[in-house]
Amino acid sequence: MQFRFPVMILLSFVSYVRPLAVAQQTQPNAPAVAGSAEASAASESKVAPDGVVITMHGLCGNVFLPGGPDASGSPAAPAGASSPATPDPNCETTITRQQFENLVTGISPRSAPELGRSFALDYPETLMFARKAIEIGLDKDPDVQALLQYRYQQALYSSFKAYVKRKANEMSDAELEKFYNANRKRYEQFGLLRIHVPNVKEHHPAPGSKVQPKVDVAADEAAMKAVALRIRAAAVAGGDFEQLQERAYKLAGLTEDPPDTDLGDNWTCDTFPAEYQPAVFGLKPGQVSEPIHNSSGWHIIKVVSRKTIPWSEARNHTLQLIVADQANSIRKAIKTDLNDEYFVAAKPHEAVAPLK
Repeated sequence: MQFRFPVMILLSFVSYVRPLAVAQQTQPNAPAVAGSAEASAASESKVAPDGVVITMHGLCGNVFLPGGPDASGSPAAPAGASSPATPDPNCETTITRQQFENLVTGISPRSAPELGRSFALDYPETLMFARKAIEIGLDKDPDVQALLQYRYQQALYSSFKAYVKRKANEMSDAELEKFYNANRKRYEQFGLLRIHVPNVKEHHPAPGSKVQPKVDVAADEAAMKAVALRIRAAAVAGGDFEQLQERAYKLAGLTEDPPDTDLGDNWTCDTFPAEYQPAVFGLKPGQVSEPIHNSSGWHIIKVVSRKTIPWSEARNHTLQLIVADQANSIRKAIKTDLNDEYFVAAKPHEAVAPLK
């Protein structure tokens, strides 16, 4: 029986390959090693491309998206039609090596062989449960249909992102260097420290009472602005940012741990909020910004370092910028408005790291 992987099963397989993918991202040498090992194993396999690598005894056919071909290549039943879910001992569903490797390569080219084996062992149960869900009509439930639609959109989203990355990787070094030279400002990196001063104070009931005290929001905001100005003056005078951050939260009446003041050293004009760049990126190392205000409070930024990534180290960063530019060009084509009566905004002090 001919076999075709349904989209929902592709999504299931992600749970096996994603942990490895994350590990590879954090270990620069891992991708090449894992990829080479897998490619070598595939090329040395004694199983022909059309040889069967998975056989599911007692299962007939598969579960497909509405409107797609069935296992025999014929048009599928109309949308919403049910597939038989009762096992038949006379049926077999098989998967060839080529079909399986196409799936693995499509989801994660560098996935380890043992992860593919785990998926292959779990797949029959996944398929049987999916068919049982159809048998009892779960596929017609509005919540399930919405979930399936979203998962399908996620799969296409991920596939398109992978396509864009693949096309970028096909660019020549000369093309990438030309992009680098035309966008030098985007390769300047800043090391930053930040102190967050909340917009308002947090008031607590008096000892032994559960009654919340009355709050004068305007007075609170004025008081916290004054705190921000004093904190900024102390920072300019060389005060320790960690201690100043603790003081700011204490004066705001917050009992939670204050956020880390070290924002790292890889901020660029593409990653730092554009509306705050004039107040920050014009500073020299060691200088402190004026308090910057947003909906969560005041932010005092110190530039610790600034450097330009040389071309010899910028290839991967260039690929990231090119991919990001293509994604942003699509995002700019739409504008989204939310109904604030339904989507309630977070309280100001809940935005712990609003500039990240």
